[in-house]
Amino acid sequence: MKAGKKDAANPSFEQAIQRLEKIVADMEGAELPLEDVLKRYEEGTRLVRFCTAKLDEAEKKIEILQKKADGSVKLEPFEPADKTGEDKDAKLL
Repeated sequence: MKAGKKDAANPSFEQAIQRLEKIVADMEGAELPLEDVLKRYEEGTRLVRFCTAKLDEAEKKIEILQKKADGSVKLEPFEPADKTGEDKDAKLL
């Protein structure tokens, strides 16, 4: 196994996304037997849960740096945008 690579049982987020893309392409483009479709669906479901957990974990780690009026910087926890996709309080440095 190459250094820096994760194994199939413990993929990186990027590897999981690539595998999900392959599963979708296989399911959309091929005449697979039902048993194979079900296996890929189960694997895809596991990968989606894995990726969702990784994204949730990353979201919790994100902190936004905001400048105060005096020029100092304070750290504030990340708050996701509202359902419209707009974050009315977001500020870019």
